[in-house]
Amino acid sequence: MLRVLFWNINGKPLAEPLRQLCDEHEVDLLVLSECNMPAEILLPTLNRDSHRTFCGVFSLCERISLFSRLPPEAIMPVSDDRRYCSIHAVAPPFGKEILLVAAHYPSKLHMSDSDQSHLMPRIAMQLQEAEARRGHTRTVLVGDLNMNPFETGVCGSEGLHAVMCKQIAKKKTRKVYGEERRYFYNPMWNFLGDETRGPPGTYYYDSGRPTNYYWNIFDQVLYRPALLEDYRDHDVSIITAVNGASLLRNGRLAKEFSDHLPITFTVRT
Repeated sequence: MLRVLFWNINGKPLAEPLRQLCDEHEVDLLVLSECNMPAEILLPTLNRDSHRTFCGVFSLCERISLFSRLPPEAIMPVSDDRRYCSIHAVAPPFGKEILLVAAHYPSKLHMSDSDQSHLMPRIAMQLQEAEARRGHTRTVLVGDLNMNPFETGVCGSEGLHAVMCKQIAKKKTRKVYGEERRYFYNPMWNFLGDETRGPPGTYYYDSGRPTNYYWNIFDQVLYRPALLEDYRDHDVSIITAVNGASLLRNGRLAKEFSDHLPITFTVRT
């Protein structure tokens, strides 16, 4: 079993909150985007007063930083896109190898919804090539996708093909115009709106555009069907507090922290 924390920290110097989160949630793998802190600055804080030491994990992707408490030989680079995603094979002490895909997709501030959807098949193709190389589909994808779960790049068959229902995802594939397309299961659908067990989303933005969701779920974790056999309903959480300090203010995100909320999830192998 692996515990993973993902947070887009928006370039903020959040070393101490990160240390507290990792200790509170017993994190094995820490995945960050928009992290400007050099490893030699962040690691001493992460490892202070800890009986489990984090080490930096090599990645060519400029938008992702990865830190691991696993033995160094337990995590291996498989594929790196310098701009959008990094893929590693992770062999936990107990259980089978998984593929961890860490992604940070281009912002809607710089790319249209249509352009985002057109580019997403590149990541889908890259991760399928990694699965073929490693010989399995025990894959989990996490990151700031800068798209909501219902947008074409995330749920469409030519993109990530991530569905809201475990029973559908467990069918593994479906044929679309004669070609097989693999599913992901996207548990982040369960966090949309007020009547959920967490905040209405992970990212708040008042765009001023005619269509404005205010709260979005850009930060997501997706599971391949091969990882769903032991999946439990509360294996994914949106974090709203660090060491008792709320990450929210007046229904929005607290400015002293990031403009995104962190998420944690468990992978049972």
